[in-house]
Amino acid sequence: MRRYECVVILENDLPDDDIRIFNDKYDQLIKSTGGETIKIEDWGTKRLAYLVKKRDKGRYILFDFVGTPALITELERQLKIADEVLKFMSVKLEESVDLEAFREKQLAAQQAAMPAPEPEPEPEPEPEQPQSQPDTTSEESQSPAAAEAIPEAASEATPVESAGEAPVESTDATEEPTKGDIQ
Repeated sequence: MRRYECVVILENDLPDDDIRIFNDKYDQLIKSTGGETIKIEDWGTKRLAYLVKKRDKGRYILFDFVGTPALITELERQLKIADEVLKFMSVKLEESVDLEAFREKQLAAQQAAMPAPEPEPEPEPEPEQPQSQPDTTSEESQSPAAAEAIPEAASEATPVESAGEAPVESTDATEEPTKGDIQ
């Protein structure tokens, strides 16, 4: 079997339901002739370099599949007949593909792409009852979050100014004001 890629340009004004039906129809064609679909991508609407059947925009669809030369012949025959197809191009990517090895590789890739199950969160310890005695625990015995909060609180502290008083700058009474100081 060989690996092929086929890019199809459809009319850009087709509804999404018709595009889905189109994709399913050709996916079934590939599977019915003994091939395997790797992926079908909808690239969306793009502007064409030149007018094709009096249209300047088209909807691009990519079919990536594994199959026989007979499959590509039948696929291209049906694409030529379809009214909604403006253009298509098929390219052979690999000459020889082992379908079973390819399926195993694809399954492994899908499993690797799936997110690993998240570990269950550890239950939080119950808050301790306030004690009447002063707490004599050291910083090392505190939880890491509490230990991080203490330095952050200390770094955020600013000197406190008394209310109503402006900060006083020290000036020498013997200095005469300069031109820059007079306003």
